[in-house]
Order: sequence, then C-alpha cells, then structure tokens
Amino acid sequence: MSRSTSNILVFLFTLALSAGLFAGPVAPGPVAADAVVDDWRNDVDLAPVGAMAVHVQGRIKSLASHANAMMDAVSGPRQIAGQSAMFTYLDMLFRPDAYRDADCIYIKNKLVRNVIAAAIENAEPGLTDRMEVFRASGLISPELLERPEVAPVLSRMESDLIRTAKQVDAIKAARAVMSPSLLLDRLRVIPPSTDDSEGAWHGLSEVMFLPLDSDVADAALEGLPEQSPIPGIDEAGQRQAAGAWRDLVNAWSAQDAVGINAAGTTLAGTLRSMNPEAYPSSERLRWENWYFEADQLTRGWLLYMFSIIFLLLGVVYRWKWAMWTGFAIFFAAFGVQTFALGLRWWIADRWPNSNMFEAVTTASWFGVLSAVLLEVAWLRKTAFRGLIPLGAAATAMVALMTASFLPVYLNPNISNMMPVLHDVWLYIHTNVIIFSYALIFMASVTATLYLAYRLFGGKAVYARAGGAGALVLAGSDGHTLSSLDESRRRDRLGEILDGSTMLLMELSFVLLWTGLVMGAIWADHSWGRPWGWDPKEVFALNTFVIFAILVHVRLKSRDKGLWTAILAVIGCGVMLFNWIVINFVITGLHSYA
Repeated sequence: MSRSTSNILVFLFTLALSAGLFAGPVAPGPVAADAVVDDWRNDVDLAPVGAMAVHVQGRIKSLASHANAMMDAVSGPRQIAGQSAMFTYLDMLFRPDAYRDADCIYIKNKLVRNVIAAAIENAEPGLTDRMEVFRASGLISPELLERPEVAPVLSRMESDLIRTAKQVDAIKAARAVMSPSLLLDRLRVIPPSTDDSEGAWHGLSEVMFLPLDSDVADAALEGLPEQSPIPGIDEAGQRQAAGAWRDLVNAWSAQDAVGINAAGTTLAGTLRSMNPEAYPSSERLRWENWYFEADQLTRGWLLYMFSIIFLLLGVVYRWKWAMWTGFAIFFAAFGVQTFALGLRWWIADRWPNSNMFEAVTTASWFGVLSAVLLEVAWLRKTAFRGLIPLGAAATAMVALMTASFLPVYLNPNISNMMPVLHDVWLYIHTNVIIFSYALIFMASVTATLYLAYRLFGGKAVYARAGGAGALVLAGSDGHTLSSLDESRRRDRLGEILDGSTMLLMELSFVLLWTGLVMGAIWADHSWGRPWGWDPKEVFALNTFVIFAILVHVRLKSRDKGLWTAILAVIGCGVMLFNWIVINFVITGLHSYA
C-alpha cells in the first residue's frame, strides 16, 4: 500500500470516528486535567495492548513504551487526568474532541508560560485562575493556544531563535502528535509475512476496513471504503485483527471496560499469531513495560542517600556498626542500579550510553563499580575504608535524582542511535570519558569534605605520598584512626581526605586524557579531522587543563591539600558546565549527546 493511500485511510478513520459510523454511543465531553477518573477507566486493563509490539523508526518496542514516548512529546513529564500514557494515547485517538479544551500540552519554559498567560488574562480576565494553574503545571489546552491573542505572541517568540523558538517548535510538535491521523499512522503493529520476517511492518490503518468474511457484507462497514488484504500476510489473521480493532473502538466509545479488555486481548493475540518469529518475546515486552512503569528504577537514589548517611558516620566517627550498615545499603543500591542498567541494555539491545539519560546514569554506575572494586581489593583494611564508596554514593545519588526529577532534560525513552554513533569508538571513547567524569565528581565530594575539615579548624595537612602512593602507605603502615589519639586522628583524617582526592584525580586525569585522544581518533574517522574546536571538545580540554594545573600547583604550593581541594571542585564545575550548558544551551556537533 502506498503512503498516500495509507494517509487517505487514516483520514477516513478519523472522519468515521467523528461521524459515529462505528457502532456504539459517542463518549462524553472534554477531559479536564484535574477531572475525576470515571469508574470504567479504573476497570480497563491495557496490559495486553501495551505488550503488543510496534515498529517505530527501525526499532521494535512495546506499544506501552511507544505510547510513553509519544505522550512525552505532548504532556512532557505530566500526566493528564491521572491517566497512563497508554490510556491517553488511545483516548486521544478515539476521542480527539475530548482533548480540545483539556490542559494537555506541556510548555517547559516559564518565560513562554508567563507571556502566553498574560496575553490570555488581558483578553479574558475570567481565565486568571486557570492561567495560574498553567503557570504552575505548564499544561495548557489546544483551544487556549488557538485564541486570537495567542497567535501573534507565538509568532513573535518563534522569531527569537535563541530564547523561545525551540518552545514554539515543541508546541507545534505536540499539536501534530495529538492528531488522530498521526497516532493511528504510528500503530505499525502488523508483523511482516512469515516468509520475510525482516520485512516492513504494517499499520492498522491498512486493514481496519476489512470485513470479517470476504464473502459476506459487513453492515458496520457500510459507507466506508473497501480494502484489500495486505499481500503475503495471513488474510484470515488480517480480518480477525480488523474485527478486534473495530471491537476495541466500539467498546471504547461505549465506555465498556469489559469489552475493551476482551477486544484488546484478542487483538494482541491475533497479531502475535500472524508471525510469532518476527515478534520479540512476550517476556521482553513485559519487562520493557515494567521498566517504564517503575520509572527506570531511578528511585534507587534513596538507597544511595541512606548509605551516605551511615558511611559518613562511619568515616568521621569510625563507628563500625554505621560503616557496615552503610556498606550493606550501598551494595544493595549498586545491585538495583546494575539491574536497571542491565535491563535497559537487554531491552534496547545495545549498551546504554547514547543519550543524556543513559550517559548520566551509566557514568554514575561506572563510578560506583570502581568504588566497589577499590574497596574490595585494596581499601577495606586501610584507613581509606568507606571513603571512596561515600564519594561514589553521592555521585550516583545526584545522577539518579537528576534522572528522576528532570525527565524533560534527561529523556528516559529508548531511541535509536544516530548513524554517527554506530562505531566501535562509541564504546571506547564515550565510556572512557563518562567514567572520568564520574571520578571527577567523586573527587569533588572528597575535596568538599576536606574543605569542611579545614573550615572547622583542621590543620593544613596533606597526603605526603600523593594519591596512589598514599594508598600504598595506608595499607602498609598498620595504623587505623581508632588507634590514634584525638589530635592525631583529626590530622590523619585530613591526610586521608586529601589522599582520596588525589587518588581519584590521578585516575580521572589519565582517563580524561585517554578519552580526549580517543575522541580525536573517532572525530578523524567520522568527520575527517581530529579536532574542530567544537564547544564540547573545547570544554573537555578545559577540564583536562584544570587538572593539569592541579598537578603543577600540587608540586609548588605549600598548602597542597587546600589548593588540591579547591581545584578539584573547580574542575568538577567545568565538567558539569560541559555536560549541562554545552549539551542544552550551545549547539554543536556533539548535540546528539
């Protein structure tokens, strides 16, 4: 079937819904963002439908995962009327008019919110209360965006390429995604023929008007165009899928939860039976749904937070019970994060490091892994015990909190990699760089603790042998903090904090330099030049320069511990600037990251 024919059928389906040509009563009016969810909605079970496979942009994913990505383009991190993304996807498809005046389009930029709200309030003061809700939630209805006073405002903001043009583009994209034609067109859930399991998937729009029996007229399809089955695919299965799809539409219009559940189960089973080998396993699709329902397990930051409390008590006061409790929680948190990373790897069928969400969470996992290896292999019997895991726990907590609370910036949806990323250097250069970034953040944690030590009266002590050397000496001198007097214990704590910072700095310094060299090799391979003064390249180099300065200051400064800590914190700030500002504000060749 040609693309133009498919578009015509999508339009006819939308027209049929609007005209009520499918059987069943029309569902009632608009769904407000704060509406009370009707009982029938609570009884709807969309698990079978959500576990259907859909082919999207070259990747087969679960329909629930696809719905999550589509609704993310509309309502961002917000839920509409407390509905799941899967429910909202189908409801927008079957009842588009119900969302005309529903607050469902998310606008991230507060400046844009304020300008739009002010224009609407000036034109109609009676909407002031609703505009206050909009300013707080960021959600506004399509109908309000179409008001005559809003159009010139959006036009002006679209011309401001630096501050507001992206927001206007996002509004347009949300309006496009909400259209039933696009929502239906993306339902490419019919697998290819059994003779060509690698072939193209087909949309429900290509079979939705097929009668159940080719020899018997279907009264429900009277007045609608005739369709022919897709060549090469089980014709009986296509007709059965078409019937189940129409049953789902009818039951949804009638608000019949039992009918919705039955039709959804039949549709899901029929589609899988048409070509089981082309379908991912049911287990994989269920796990994918669960992964997103569990918010990608980013709430593991709570475990890291509790481990920090106990590890800090163990490090500062050398309370054994606190140290062991902190270790238990820390290893449990690492287990949860490892499971989340491994699950995403399995679902995406690639190592998770190709977007900002994956880079941040994977980098923190690298940091925790290094802390676990160092602790188990070398540090557990030294005065350094618990300190590197403390820095790693703080790093992972911040990373997972960012991923959990800022999904607008760190989009958790699984997508295909850009073509430039299909290279072995992705797995070398990128992983080395983000590993070094995790160690830099960990070093800033121990450096901050050293600065706190100095602020509260600690002496200007430092690790005499430097990072790795201090580690060797700490393992060979046989002393523990608990065996020393109070004065010496405070001094020894300062030395250990400085030594930990230097240990992490040395590791990150080597990895960062290695990553820069590998990045130059990859750039030469991909773009034909090893260095192009791209913003991200420049600030990665700036971060390295900070640590090069640190090494030289360490050699010449008298107060080595203080300046090491200060420069470690500054280096972390430059690294964060590179990840935050360069990725989200300044456009460059690395914008895909």
